Amino acid sequence: MAPRLPVSFIKSGVLKNTLRLPRTTFPIVADADPRKPLNTELLSKCTDELYAWQRQALPTKDTWVLHDGPPYANGDLHMGHALNKILKDMVNRTQLMQGKRVDYRPGWDCHGLPIEMKALQELREKQQEQQAEGQTDGKKKKAKKEDAKQSATQAMEMGKKLTPKEIRNVARILAERAVASQMKGFKSWGVMAEWENAWRTMDKEYEVRQLEVFLQMLQKSLIYRRFKPVYWSPSSGTALAEAELEYNENHASIAAVIKFPLTKIGTGLRRHTTLEDSEGEGVLSAAIWTTTPWTIPANKAIAVSPDMEYVILETAKHGRILVAASRVDALRAAIEEPDAAIEADGIMGEDILGTMYRHPLLPDSLAPQQPILSAGFVTPDSGTGLVHCAPGHGMEDYMLCQLHAILPFSPVDNAGCFTEEALPHNPSLLAGKPVLYSGNKAVLELLSNSGALLQKQDKYIHKYPYDWRTKQPVIIRSTAQWFADIYSIRDASSNALEDIKFVPESGKTRLQKTVEGRREWCISRQRAWGLPIPAMYDAETGGPLMTEESVRHIINVIKEHEKGAEIWWDKALPEEIFVPEHLRGEGQPKWVRGTETMDVWFDSGSSWATLRDALGSEIVEGKPLADLYLEGSDQHRGWFQSSLLTHVASSETGITPSPTNPNPKPLAPFGMILTHGFVLDEKGRKMSKSLGNVVNPMDIISGRYPPLPPGSKKNIYGAGSGGPGIDALRLWAASCDYTRDVIVGEKVLVTVGEILRKIRVTGRFLVGNLDGWDGAEVPYDQLTKIDQYALAQICKINQTVRDAYSGFSFNKAVSALSIYTTTSLSSFYLNIIKDRLYSDPPLSLSRRSIQTVLYHILLNYVSLLHPLVPLLTAEIWHHIPSALKSAKGLPEHESAPGQLGWYVPRLEWDNAELKRDFEALEEVISKVNAAEELAREEGRVKVALETRVVLAGTKGTKTVELLKKYEGELAQLFIVSEVEVVEKEKGEDRAVEAEHVPGAGGWATMLPDCELSLGGKVTIVVEKARGEKCVRCWVYQAPKEGGICKRCEETVLELMDSGEVVLEPKSEVD
Repeated sequence: MAPRLPVSFIKSGVLKNTLRLPRTTFPIVADADPRKPLNTELLSKCTDELYAWQRQALPTKDTWVLHDGPPYANGDLHMGHALNKILKDMVNRTQLMQGKRVDYRPGWDCHGLPIEMKALQELREKQQEQQAEGQTDGKKKKAKKEDAKQSATQAMEMGKKLTPKEIRNVARILAERAVASQMKGFKSWGVMAEWENAWRTMDKEYEVRQLEVFLQMLQKSLIYRRFKPVYWSPSSGTALAEAELEYNENHASIAAVIKFPLTKIGTGLRRHTTLEDSEGEGVLSAAIWTTTPWTIPANKAIAVSPDMEYVILETAKHGRILVAASRVDALRAAIEEPDAAIEADGIMGEDILGTMYRHPLLPDSLAPQQPILSAGFVTPDSGTGLVHCAPGHGMEDYMLCQLHAILPFSPVDNAGCFTEEALPHNPSLLAGKPVLYSGNKAVLELLSNSGALLQKQDKYIHKYPYDWRTKQPVIIRSTAQWFADIYSIRDASSNALEDIKFVPESGKTRLQKTVEGRREWCISRQRAWGLPIPAMYDAETGGPLMTEESVRHIINVIKEHEKGAEIWWDKALPEEIFVPEHLRGEGQPKWVRGTETMDVWFDSGSSWATLRDALGSEIVEGKPLADLYLEGSDQHRGWFQSSLLTHVASSETGITPSPTNPNPKPLAPFGMILTHGFVLDEKGRKMSKSLGNVVNPMDIISGRYPPLPPGSKKNIYGAGSGGPGIDALRLWAASCDYTRDVIVGEKVLVTVGEILRKIRVTGRFLVGNLDGWDGAEVPYDQLTKIDQYALAQICKINQTVRDAYSGFSFNKAVSALSIYTTTSLSSFYLNIIKDRLYSDPPLSLSRRSIQTVLYHILLNYVSLLHPLVPLLTAEIWHHIPSALKSAKGLPEHESAPGQLGWYVPRLEWDNAELKRDFEALEEVISKVNAAEELAREEGRVKVALETRVVLAGTKGTKTVELLKKYEGELAQLFIVSEVEVVEKEKGEDRAVEAEHVPGAGGWATMLPDCELSLGGKVTIVVEKARGEKCVRCWVYQAPKEGGICKRCEETVLELMDSGEVVLEPKSEVD
């Protein structure tokens, strides 16, 4: 039939205007240029406005509480912050999508040494800059070089010249500035929170709550003061908790073997030797090995294992030595006497008890006899089998000596230097010398001069604790400190973890072991910037005043004063105001305020108290205060532990075993703990300025990282000049397996950029093809099978991603959505439907069927993407045609993806039979594609639309029945111009090849007898399409070259009839 369209119309190129191509204002390229108002507007709508909406609109009784582990308010944001805060935001958004009301109040840890130190360093830098003014350029450069080398120790030295009030002032200024800067950064990452109600540990209200937690623990007799060993940082001048340490695996110590002369041979030992006490001191000596020779002046005992065998070794240079039998060879090698003979053996450790010895550095008049004691911590693995005990410098030493009423002795000052007590008969030999450096060497020299030093190893490499902030080694030193009793609440704290969920599960064992391994917690610090420990001291005796009454009085004074705890440091205020009235005046001690502050872990560990007051009983009654604590894996020994301990210790329920409650199980402050690893570079290294491998989150957002290759103008994200925006940073965080250490680098971000680009392009395609749709949906039973299958895929991806979110497996959600975008959408459905979508009449059932499906794909897509990339989903929503939103009753507001909750597919879409059919058809598609590729390789065809496909198989087989069932849609599935399904009778001899022998100028590519999983074999023939290329839709169904196919002709005529296309009056008609 001759075409009814004018030839000039067909040849004029106007036909392309009759195609219904996507139309949208949604830009294909992301551009996070902050100067564009829309970017700021959309960010506000999907964060602040969404958070405010859900606080008002959703029921209070179903509130999800994520309690914020506070970052330190002392510096710029880094990739660790990004991972942490974005993970929290994704968790909160998934809960919001489930219809829960989210309560997330960000917090900041504002006290402590890190902030104090940085404030002092900044102050020092300012002073040096002022001093450098007016100097020559050469001197300025030298000064700058010296500044770069300045250490934390120099800053601490400067702090000694300032009053506590002056230090607190500069520290507060730094903390306030850091909080403001970090808050701005967190908000810019799309983190929604109750920013206006953020808590800071330096705020008056917070400090009062913390003191009340302290008081509750005091009321239970869990707070006490004791003189005992603690970790002490000479570089910081303060006690440290275990959580404030880091361990240097390559620390070099001087190790030494030292002998202690025995003065009294005990009864048990005498049975193994003929030696008598009367033979003189030093005839027999005990050998010890130590990596801390500086602790020898504080020695008070020697420990042996009661079940270990010992021998007496006869040496040429050092006399008789008592040593463990298993360590004889090691001692022989150390003293270079391989032939030293064993004089007596079979001596058990318990036989040595009752033997006494003398200190090798003290004269007889000052050297009392000291005991050899039995201890379980002595092992045969290293040393000599005898352990030198300095109860003032070792935790185990202290515990052992406590059992024997031996008091700790620690002749070391706050700076880590020996005092005159170290060597009372000749103080000048040690006093004032740093124990870790010159003091250590001086002790070794004294031991050598006295003949007590058997051997010395100058560089013994081992693991040693360092101050986590100054990066300098610490010591163990006895001082009077305030402690919290952990032993009494240890079982209750461990029991409280029984019902807590951990992600990953290994975190539970880790936290339990951390708690069960503690006996007490040193909570006092010798720093100015912190919450004061509420203790008054007798000015004459130094005795502390800390009772329930006195602490309550101090809390009331602080609560009533405008400046809160800051008044503690105001020397203009009389001491008496901090003392209960009946303890003042005549006959009472003169009381003075203490100068110690609380451990920052006690600060942040009390933060759950802010929730208790803010949430109200309706939310928290009968359940943990917070549903989730989410922090780095290092917080098992930090914030997780301190929060658990303070909460259990101040619990109103019983926490110690009793006849009525033998196994107390108080509530933990959290219902779940989720931990993440650290962020490393592509080589698996920690990030540091010295390595030059630090990645700034803002550089990812702006597209500056990774840097552009030389000569390139396009970043890896395919974004505009403003960069890809926060979506790239968020998608990186989401794609990580956060249960272990995560990587950030160019390779990882290239992948992230590609996923993000595909998501954006897909969103744009969906929005663009809904333009002009009136929202009237085609009923499910009128959809093509291809369209129905696309809806079935919605069901599958919806369930898969929501399951991933339920398990907090964001990386699995990203992976599933990426595969869905690339495979199910871009490569399959969206590719298949383009012909119908662009070429069919605008109001046809076929095209409206597609738009019905695209609409639901879009709603599902933005719903599932929202927790990951909320700004992108807000942008997509912004560009959905307003007329469509109105027609479908959708919110106009760009926070809608978060407000609407999870998209819920209809049950009828999850058609099991349809899914089975298409699984089999996808196998056929892959075979057809292989045949098409073979035809391309043979040079017969460039695109699949040039071909028709013949599928031949035996009649009655499942595969052929399936192909006949879908024969009308196979051309769309294969994206070819025509498909024919040929049924052969069983046993039929005729070969398909004979039926498809190409004619003159023709050709055929064949894949014979393709095995398919469904059963049966199919021969696939690819041959030249029988029609010509339609100049409008490009399908090869036009009657002649340069012509138009019947479908397109009818479509254009329909457009002409509707007035959308106007026919020129003088057009020629073919």
